[in-house]
Amino acid sequence: MNEPSHAHEVLAVALHALIADARAARARVLAVSASALAQTPGGPTDEEALHDFRVALRRMRTILRVAREVWRRKRLARIEGEIRYHAQATGMLRDEEVLRETLAALDLPPETRAEVDAWLNRRDRTVRKEHADVTRLLRDGPPRRAPTLPNGKHIRPLERSFHALAARLDGDTPRLVSTVDLGHAVLDHAARDVVTWAMRDVGDTEAMHELRIRYKRLRYTAELFAEHLGATATRFAKHATRMQRHLGELHDIDHAIVTLSRARGLDAASKGAVLAALHAARVRCASKVEPHLVEARSLMDRGPDDETPLPV
Repeated sequence: MNEPSHAHEVLAVALHALIADARAARARVLAVSASALAQTPGGPTDEEALHDFRVALRRMRTILRVAREVWRRKRLARIEGEIRYHAQATGMLRDEEVLRETLAALDLPPETRAEVDAWLNRRDRTVRKEHADVTRLLRDGPPRRAPTLPNGKHIRPLERSFHALAARLDGDTPRLVSTVDLGHAVLDHAARDVVTWAMRDVGDTEAMHELRIRYKRLRYTAELFAEHLGATATRFAKHATRMQRHLGELHDIDHAIVTLSRARGLDAASKGAVLAALHAARVRCASKVEPHLVEARSLMDRGPDDETPLPV
């Protein structure tokens, strides 16, 4: 019988793969941004490039949280902080992309739709600025005015962070921990974190945003250890994926409501019509989320051998 694998081996394989994914997605983002800045007709329109880039960084951050248990935390802290910075710095451009998708999905009167389209066109200058900022960040690294990390270290270009992470994975001596033991511990912690935030009301927008983040961590952790933990991790991963989708839709609507509420240059009648449509969409979305919140609150009441499907 084979000995259980060590956790650091699983973590290293996953992180090396995510470095490759993030590099490939970054190249796609740069191509799209270059086309947007040049306003090239027929240029790259890779709508998922920025999304895929940010997902790779989010997965990396989740796994780095687990990696604290087997490698020296201080050596990973700077890398984790740099990855967080790049994820946050690309957030505004992604938020704009999602805002446009959310507004496009609304059923609006023709005259209101025309007003919204004109308003979005006037925002194109802001969008081009965001493309320029993202291009500079991913090509040249953070600006000099970028904040330092809590330990006083400067934030390095992302490629240098990736090199440093690879060096840590391949060169540092890890603590030897069973993959199964570590997997059970971190998955239990992630699930309990979900339960804590699932106790909040669906009308609490900040809490639902935090719950969405916890579900991402649960999903990525469960997927990381699914091969070693079997049915329990697989059920958690499927449940988290579905809840992440529902909560993502809710978050997108909440973000659009805040943005439209503060919008200038949109006449009062059109703004009122759009906000009414968004609030109606939120009610519909919240009605989908609420039953699953009830189920999520009892997530930890299930035994390890319970084969009953989790809520979908």
